[in-house]
Amino acid sequence: MRNLAKKYFRLGMAAVVGIGIFTFSSFTFARNNDVNFHFTLKPKYKNSYSTERYRETSNPKNKWKVNLTYSSEGKGTIATFWLDKSGTRVSNIYDVKQGSGAHYYTAYNTANKSYVRLGAENNNYSTNNYTIAGYWDEETD
Repeated sequence: MRNLAKKYFRLGMAAVVGIGIFTFSSFTFARNNDVNFHFTLKPKYKNSYSTERYRETSNPKNKWKVNLTYSSEGKGTIATFWLDKSGTRVSNIYDVKQGSGAHYYTAYNTANKSYVRLGAENNNYSTNNYTIAGYWDEETD
């Protein structure tokens, strides 16, 4: 009888551990990542976008980040950035100076638990294309 109780106890513990591992592994956690972007800023304020990433957070205070490390327009030039979800802006717009480091911004509630992408445009009216690069993250906490 004692061996049978040990057997059921071990079986129960194995089930609890297995369920715990399965449950824990299905969660994703926000991290402060550096996701590279590289695209062309189009002329006449036309929008450019990065690839989409899933914004897991349900807290709009969980900030997104952008760092403009390169612009073919020149050192210290400015580009305008925002978060976009399926063609709809889900954050305010921000001008970021090339070489000024990482900038952290809040998003709208509509950006939570959804796929978003980094939107960008030249900060002034121009008929030229410019290549920009840097890194961003859809959520940082």
